[in-house]
Amino acid sequence: MTFWVFLVGGKGTRLGSLTTDTPKPLLPVGRRPFLDYLLDRAVHFGASEILLLAGHLAGKVAASYHDRSWNGVPVRCHVETEPRGTAGALRQASALLPARWVLMNGDTLFEVDPVRLDQPGEDWLVSMALRRLDDTGRSGTVALADGRVRDFQERGTGGPGLVNAGVYCMRREILDLIPADGACSLEAEIFPLLARAGRIRGTVLDGYFIDIGVPEDYIRAQREVPGRALPSVKCDPL
Repeated sequence: MTFWVFLVGGKGTRLGSLTTDTPKPLLPVGRRPFLDYLLDRAVHFGASEILLLAGHLAGKVAASYHDRSWNGVPVRCHVETEPRGTAGALRQASALLPARWVLMNGDTLFEVDPVRLDQPGEDWLVSMALRRLDDTGRSGTVALADGRVRDFQERGTGGPGLVNAGVYCMRREILDLIPADGACSLEAEIFPLLARAGRIRGTVLDGYFIDIGVPEDYIRAQREVPGRALPSVKCDPL
């Protein structure tokens, strides 16, 4: 699995003024944009091509990454023509996508090898990384049975459980389920549909996990993420 896609188009509204002028994945962590740490890991785990799906403040994402080489790996940026949601962004970039790809959220670091999700068999469209958390209050939970994701629960009162960790392997056939026009959400619309049909594999993985989408975790990232960085790679124009 060598084609990697990052969702970097969200508005980051829970971070308030921090994302008024800066896309959430480009917020500084240590002395680097958070997205840099994710691209380092993509290269480390064998990515041969990286695609960024940008929306909010897309010009800043493109200016920083489009047509760059990340340690020899080409990075491209696809900009939404209108807000399309996480699924709509994939559909709009369909001409650039291969038969299978790794998909990751651009605001989440989960220290796993996503290639492990590319499992045998032809009866799944999404293979999803799951993480066990002691407090699922801001994440919602995932119901897993016999290696299949069966249901998604909305955010509740918290407590321990499995959460969607924002790391996936996907097959191109998923694009057929996404409307050609309008906004569509992977998490709210496409994944529940696939779960009911038994088409999502779920794999519980361990590893360091952080989502910078709320202020307290963005502050925590400043303390924790720089020390977990892989050796930095060189970014040059293509």
